[in-house]
This record gives sequence, C-alpha cells and structure tokens, in this order.
Amino acid sequence: MGKLIYRLIFFIFISIILSCSGGSATQSVEDVGDVTPGENSGGGSGGINTEPVASFTVSSYSGEAPVDITFTSTSTGEVNSWLWNVDDDSDIESTYYSFTHTYNNPGTYDITLTVIGPGGQNVHTENNLISITEPDVSTETGLLSETMTYDSETREYLIYIPSSYDPNSPTPILFAFHGFGGYSQYFINTADFRSLADQFNFIAVYPQGLVCNDETTWNTHPPGGDNKCSQDDIGFFAALLYELSGNYNIDSSKVFLTGYSNGADFSYSMACYQSSLVTAIAPVSGLMPMNDSSECQPSHATSLMIFNGTNDFSRPYNGIAGYMMGVDQTVAYWSQYNNTDSSPQTNFEGQIENYTYLNGDNDTIVDLFKIVNGDHDWFNLSYNGNSMEEIMWNFFSSN
Repeated sequence: MGKLIYRLIFFIFISIILSCSGGSATQSVEDVGDVTPGENSGGGSGGINTEPVASFTVSSYSGEAPVDITFTSTSTGEVNSWLWNVDDDSDIESTYYSFTHTYNNPGTYDITLTVIGPGGQNVHTENNLISITEPDVSTETGLLSETMTYDSETREYLIYIPSSYDPNSPTPILFAFHGFGGYSQYFINTADFRSLADQFNFIAVYPQGLVCNDETTWNTHPPGGDNKCSQDDIGFFAALLYELSGNYNIDSSKVFLTGYSNGADFSYSMACYQSSLVTAIAPVSGLMPMNDSSECQPSHATSLMIFNGTNDFSRPYNGIAGYMMGVDQTVAYWSQYNNTDSSPQTNFEGQIENYTYLNGDNDTIVDLFKIVNGDHDWFNLSYNGNSMEEIMWNFFSSN
C-alpha cells in the first residue's frame, strides 16, 4: 500500500513538470536572436526572430552612361527594411526590396545594402561592382540605308558618311537625285561621290523617289492643279535636310544639289522653291521645269553648273515649249538674277564648250558645259584632267 501511494505521488509530480514546460525541452534564445513577443513568430507571445543576412543581385555590372541598373535584395532572415547606397555618396538611394537606379556619369561604384529586421541588422558591400563608361559618341561611317516618314509615306534614302567625318565640325552635304524610273541603289554607282566625300569631307545623300504613273519620279512642282503626281517632294527635301541636320553636324551654308534627267529638273525646282535651303546646284541632262522664269522665286543669288548635250531628245537643248525652258534661256535667267558679268569666259576642249559667267552677287557664277552632240547621259567626260564628279565638287567647294 505504501509503495502504491509513493508511485502515485511521483506520477503527479512528473505531470506537473510536463504541463509547465509545454511538453518540450527548453532552448536558449541567445542562439537564434532576440525574442520579440507577437512578431514573426506565428502569433502569440514569446516568438523567435531570425537574424537578417544581406545579399543582392544586379541586372548588369557595366554600361555606357546613361544606363539603368536594377538592384534586388536576396537577403535571408526576417527583414522589414532595406537601405541601398549605390553611387558612392552618403545618401540612401532606396528603401525598397528592389529598385532601378540611373547612372548618368562614368565611374566605378561600390554597392552597399543594409537590411534591418526584428532580429537585428546586417550590412553587405561589394566594392567596385558597377563600372560605367563614357557614352559612345562615335558616328557610323560608310554607306547607310535609311528611312523616314513624311506626309504619311515611308521615304528611303542612302547616305554616305565619310571616314573623315567629325561630329564637332560643320560638314557640307551633297544631294544626288536619280532620274525618272531610277533607284538610288543603282544611281550611286553612276554618280559616285564616295571617294571624293572621303577625300574632301562631305556627306553624300541619294534620296529615293516615289512611284508615279508606274515609274519612280520626282514631283518638280507643288502638289495640286494639273500636276500629274501627287507626292510633295518639295516638302520632302526640306524635311529630309531637317532630319539629317538633327542627326549630323551639317553646314547649312554648304548644301549642294545635283541630279540626272528628272532629278536634274528637281534640283532646278529646289533652287526656286526651296531657295533658302540651297547653296548651289549642278543639274545634268535636265531642264528648268517651268514655262518661263517668272515661276521661279529664288531668295538669294545661287551658283549653277549646268551639263547638257546638244543631241538630247529627252531633254532637248532648246527646251520643250510650254513646259520646260531651254538651256540658253535658263543660263540667261540665272546670269541676270545673280548679276554676273554679261559676257562669259569661254574654253573649248574637244566636244566640250565651257561658258563661265563670273562676278555675280556673293561671288556666284553660272557655268555651262555644252556637250556638242552629247546625248541624254550622266556624262563620262574628262575636262582639264578631271571627271565630271571632280569638276562638280571643285565648283561646289568654291561656294
């Protein structure tokens, strides 16, 4: 009987101990961090908070300024605050779990993340983690194929940037317009100014005409009236020059135009309708596309170099009555408008007759190359040892 009472008392004592301890062994809080009642412990009092450990990832380690880089915390433990310093100053750039920072200046940057939670705080720094370089301001050179939108049309053009191009220096620009039915990718091989552009540092542009009446063409008059084509090529030229002036350092006082056949006609039109944008023109086998000179309204004296053959049946030397002015009539108009000498200097070389009217206002000239028995061509000629393209550039560069 005595042994039974003793065992009963021992059983009650053990039950009381288990009840007070919750049925488990005790554990030191010093091993797991601070105890914060009711926080991050599943509710109730006496929860245990794990100590945070800072770590992070980045979207990129380098780039050219300006560049955006995203930082994301991969910290472990219980965290409720993130303090980011990512640009080597004393300021905190963000207090969010993840954020994007823009680096505007070149340099090498340390990245520091401080994380704070109920279990404490931790700091992690990666030295020289981000490397930002100066932006690449070099310009792609050589032949480029480009497009732009004008008047709801996609307009194409080739542009040749010389190897000597310097974005800090204003650069002359030469536009070359193909003939009726032509395409810029073929015309550039006929009227090839690329080697001259490299040698004398100018930009050469070969715009592409739109299709009108089943062939590519340049609309030499403003749209409307009895004009057979509807596209606004006059406005397109101004828009193209404006766009290129935004992309490159263009010398607005040295804007030169040439063209063949219908493209030559168009260069005449630009000297009349967009005179304020044009410095000088050199049409080849084209005619001034006007019944008489009263339709032309230039705003300043303009130098011209004109190439025409006397046996050209597409653009007759004497013009087309009611439609296009004759070559001699055109020379007379521009000589008078520019106020040049009334009598030209002359030089004959083979089938080439050269008539040069000098001393116009602002040193302008009117220079006619009359190709006796010449046909409707982009002429493969030699004059004083120079090709036609070399003759043209010597003329343009003097304006």
